[in-house]
Amino acid sequence: MATHSLQKTSAISLDKVAGTAPDLIDMYKDAETSLRRSDRLGGRAAVYLVIDRSRSMADFFTDGSVQRLSDQILSLSAHLDDDGKVPVGFFSTEMHTITRGRILRRPQAFVDVELGAHQGRIAQLHNSLGRMGGTHYRPAMEAVRAHYRASRAYKVGTPAFVVFQTDGAPQDAPATRDFLRSTQGENMRWQFVPFGEAGWFRFLHTLPGNTGVSAVGSDPLALSNAELYDRLVAGLPHA
Repeated sequence: MATHSLQKTSAISLDKVAGTAPDLIDMYKDAETSLRRSDRLGGRAAVYLVIDRSRSMADFFTDGSVQRLSDQILSLSAHLDDDGKVPVGFFSTEMHTITRGRILRRPQAFVDVELGAHQGRIAQLHNSLGRMGGTHYRPAMEAVRAHYRASRAYKVGTPAFVVFQTDGAPQDAPATRDFLRSTQGENMRWQFVPFGEAGWFRFLHTLPGNTGVSAVGSDPLALSNAELYDRLVAGLPHA
């Protein structure tokens, strides 16, 4: 088994990461260690990052916790997807939309965060989105499914691995639970990354079987890359 695992390769090589995003080398290596240890190195997935932009998240944007999570997910995705990008979306009461293009200004739910163009990207996007709101999961989940169903990954059968960050239980809990039940037959895995004290996210442990929880505590910056990756990769399918 060990010999077989060593032969499995990442979607993007360390050399390419070093050439485009040298500040992510340590995260990339830590992600590789977790993937190899769990025999998931060599697997492929379309990775999404969904970020809570409710009012209680303000301090986590200010202290860099959200940017760091984005960097960590981008580094993990480099092992799972060869395009060097992660579609990132923000939600609060509704799914936020980001307007792109100078002539045909088209609002979209996701924007790609790319290797080499990732530094400070979360703050830039966050600051462009205006007022923060409440906490409704379902609009964000519907946006993920729509994006995934329109993607090449969906057409070729690559699973979606959705990292869903939040710091509070949803105000639309029944609708969230119903939606997740409806996705159980689809090739999607929802991995929640709750920020904050454990008491509030008991709800996440009541969700259907296509979900997982990778808690990071009240100080996400204090959790090592290695610990986060060990918790995240447990939700991936085996390579």
